[in-house]
Amino acid sequence: MKNIFSPDSLLIKALTLLCDLMFLNLLFLICSVPIFTIGASTTALYAVLFKRLRGKDLKIGKTYFAEFKANFKQATLFWIPYFLIVAFLVADIYISHNILPEEYRFMQYPVSIALFILLWATVLVFPQMALFKSPTRQIIKNSAILGLVNFPIIGMVFVIHIFIFLLADLSAKAEMIVISILLFFGIAGLAWFFCIFYRRIFMKVLEKDAPEEKESAETGELLDGEKDPDDDLPII
Repeated sequence: MKNIFSPDSLLIKALTLLCDLMFLNLLFLICSVPIFTIGASTTALYAVLFKRLRGKDLKIGKTYFAEFKANFKQATLFWIPYFLIVAFLVADIYISHNILPEEYRFMQYPVSIALFILLWATVLVFPQMALFKSPTRQIIKNSAILGLVNFPIIGMVFVIHIFIFLLADLSAKAEMIVISILLFFGIAGLAWFFCIFYRRIFMKVLEKDAPEEKESAETGELLDGEKDPDDDLPII
C-alpha cells in the first residue's frame, strides 16, 4: 500500500502529470486570449513539455513564461501572417460551400487542397521553435520536409484532430463534453502526446548529423556533433 503513494509509483507519476497538464492548459488558454499571442503560447507549451519529457526538474509556471518571453518575437511574426492566410482560406471554403450557388461549389476543392498542404507543411513549426534556435525560414523549410518524410506521424496528428472534430459534431452533448475536456486539460494533453512523436522525429535528424560537425548555411556557425535539443537544427 505504501508503494502506491510513493513519489516513484505509477499512480503518483500519473497524477503529477495530470496536474501539470491542467496547469499548462490554463496558462496556454490565458496567454492565448489576445489571439495574436497564440504562436508564442503554443511554442511555450511545447517547450515546457519537451523539457518535461527529457526528465528535467522544472517549475511549470516560471518555465512557461520564460519560454513565452524568449520565443515571443519569432513565434508572433510567424503566427500573425499564418493565421491571416489560414483564416482567408477557411472563409473562402465557407463562402464557396454555403453562400455561392451550387454550380460554383467546386471552387472550394482547390482551396481545401491548398489549406491542407499549408497545415501539413507547418505542423512542426512551433515544436521546432520550442526546441531549436533557427531562422524562421529554415524552420518552415525543415517543417515541410520533415512532414513529408514522417508521413505516418503527421498523418496520425491529422487523423486525431479530425476524429475529435467529428466526435464533437455528433450532438450538442458530445460537443459540450469535447470542449470541456479540451478546456480542462485536453489541449496540453494532446500536445504532450504529440511531443513524444515529434521528439523522435527531431532526434533522428540530430543522430544523423551527430558523427561529424556541420556548418550552418544560415549562420556560418559550427554545430557540435554532440547536440543538445536546444541547439540549432541543421538544414535538412
